[in-house]
Amino acid sequence: MEKGNKPNRLLWVLGGIAVAAFIFVLERYINNFKTFPIANDSATWGTFGDYLGGTLNPIISFLALIGLLYTIHQQAQEMQATREELKQAAEQQRQQVEQQSRQSEIFNLQQFESTFFSLLEQHNKTIEKVETDIAKVNGDIESHYKKGLDTITEAQPSEGMSNYYAIEIINHNQTLKGYFDLLFQMLKFICINLSKRDENKEPANNDEKNTKIKIEDFLENSVEIRQKISTKYINIQEQLYSDILRSFIPNEILKLLALYCLTPDKYSENKDLETPYSFQGLLNRYKLLEKLRLDLKTSEILNSEKRILDSSEVVNFVKNNPQDKIIHFLILTSYKDTADALGENSILKKLKPKFREKLDQSIDQSIKECLKKYKETQEEYINNFHKKLIIIINEDYCIKTEYDVHTKLKKQSSFKLDDLEFSDIEITNDDFYTWKNKYIEALKRKIKTCQENINKPNIELKQLENNKKAWLEFLQIEDD
Repeated sequence: MEKGNKPNRLLWVLGGIAVAAFIFVLERYINNFKTFPIANDSATWGTFGDYLGGTLNPIISFLALIGLLYTIHQQAQEMQATREELKQAAEQQRQQVEQQSRQSEIFNLQQFESTFFSLLEQHNKTIEKVETDIAKVNGDIESHYKKGLDTITEAQPSEGMSNYYAIEIINHNQTLKGYFDLLFQMLKFICINLSKRDENKEPANNDEKNTKIKIEDFLENSVEIRQKISTKYINIQEQLYSDILRSFIPNEILKLLALYCLTPDKYSENKDLETPYSFQGLLNRYKLLEKLRLDLKTSEILNSEKRILDSSEVVNFVKNNPQDKIIHFLILTSYKDTADALGENSILKKLKPKFREKLDQSIDQSIKECLKKYKETQEEYINNFHKKLIIIINEDYCIKTEYDVHTKLKKQSSFKLDDLEFSDIEITNDDFYTWKNKYIEALKRKIKTCQENINKPNIELKQLENNKKAWLEFLQIEDD
């Protein structure tokens, strides 16, 4: 009430001052001139008017200015008060919006959890069904790749060792394929409902503003979508629920999941096989293969000569780990696309050198066998040539007789003596001693050639090295 009365009170004060000033001026006029006659001439009235105007106008103008300034001040105060009220109203509205947003988030989270745990229950039931099919799938994969992997140095990469077959084996098992479809939908459900923009980071451009993953992002299956899903900001809630889901996935299914999400290699280009880029992105985003375990010593355990495995140990090992070395090999065919899915798992760092070590061992063993076989072959030739040389020198009469008969009858068959063929040079119409000297020289040349060849690599050795190089390139392993 006091604030509202202040302008009225000021107007009364200013009006009173103006009236007092008028009376004071009039009184001074009367006292100075001792008379206040009603004059008839205009000059007297003009002088009186000039006196009043000259004395009252500045005073009234000054009072009017004070009133104007006060009015402006009052308006400014009212505007400030209005702004404060608007600010408070906006703050209250913001708090209400935040409260409604929090309530909405809580409600949405409750709905999410209800659906998530319902899906998780379905997921666990599906796993129970899938576990009965794992042994068959493992067996099919092993039967296809085992022979080729055991003899990997004998040939270069080919369609027969393509990862296409492992992916197709999994796709043709409807139970396992259905489980992976369910897993994909659950990961997508977590991603769409819980992904948010990183509030602690100022976006540099529009792309960084749109860090929330939307359902529209899954409509297209492409490398760009995999990259977006893999690298966008992931908040604590997302990681929490994805970790819960991952904890229910057995290691044996993780192995097959790693194969299911492989990028088809170059030998699969003509096959009708689509790369699951979106699934790869989700695997990378939630590091779903971080707990993957592979036994890189499978072959050593199965072929161990140091101890005898009891029957239950063998059955359990064969059932659960029949093709770890095959999975090891297949992961290397496209490991770069899902490397982020391994997270802190160091298995990838072990896979490449381990395979390189096995390949080197296999190559070295093949080279040794090849050299041994080649040396034995050359030595066998040398022994055979020496035997012929001794016979042709020491049994001159017998060979001459046989040679004369052979040339006289013009036999088409090879010239033989004591089960040895003397066909190293062509038999012509030369007499025996001319032929004998030519033959001895031919044998000596062949013995010398074989002796030189013993320490020389042959085409097979070069092929082994070419095979090794081709495998390292195919599996994207650096060649030292």
